[in-house]
Amino acid sequence: MVEWEYGIILAVDELGGSASLQEIYAFLEKKEPLTGRHLQAQWEERPAYQHQARSHISNLCQKQELVRVDRGRYALTEKGRARLGRD
Repeated sequence: MVEWEYGIILAVDELGGSASLQEIYAFLEKKEPLTGRHLQAQWEERPAYQHQARSHISNLCQKQELVRVDRGRYALTEKGRARLGRD
């Protein structure tokens, strides 16, 4: 899989600059090659990749590349756009 954090900020960017967790998951499912291990259900019956994506979203918020705008919804910051090379 492409580097997780980059893939997440790319998803948010391509989804119009803000996206819900469900939209991010759907983007990752379509755009990234997920293995059986990624799709295996874990805690709360969610696939493993969703837990991994949430962890990376938290990291991106701490780096100020994403900002939480509502429950389960995130927006790209200028710093996040710069990481994509889009100002």
